[in-house]
Amino acid sequence: MHVKKARTIAVLGIMAAFGTVLLLLGTVIAVNTLFFTAAAAFLAGLAVVFYGVGCGAVYVCVCGLLDFLFNPDKLHVLLYLAMAGYLVLAEGSYRGMKKMADGRKKEWVHRGLRLLFFGALYVPVLLFMSGLFLPERIRTAEWYLPVLLPAGFFVWLIYDAAYSAVKKLVHDKFGRLPE
Repeated sequence: MHVKKARTIAVLGIMAAFGTVLLLLGTVIAVNTLFFTAAAAFLAGLAVVFYGVGCGAVYVCVCGLLDFLFNPDKLHVLLYLAMAGYLVLAEGSYRGMKKMADGRKKEWVHRGLRLLFFGALYVPVLLFMSGLFLPERIRTAEWYLPVLLPAGFFVWLIYDAAYSAVKKLVHDKFGRLPE
């Protein structure tokens, strides 16, 4: 029992250290901020897959705190929390649907929930907090919402597909992590 908890804490600690390095690289190499932040957030989703929603939520909080403490770009923390929070919600909802029979219906319900979670995170940011990320000339342009709203959902499709591919790759390579 104690060995299992110690192993879980050790693995999540190593993942948190690696995730923090990825987040710092996203700030240092500014061109790849989204790539490194997404990679760090993927680790949060994997923490939920292998260790449960509680461990995944604690993992996101720890990485968010480490990013806040060590990263000079404090807005970067918000981006990470949004991306990792989405994956924790998505994986948690899948775990919550365990009574539902596997199949196409379960996959479509889960896909719909993921879209709903993303929309609940993205639309308020776009409407109310875009001043943090976008210059005034873009926010006041008439094309702002008609372009950025569908563009965000298109980018979400890519992000979600990339996470699914990484999750499958990790599962195929390592299988179920030892408990």
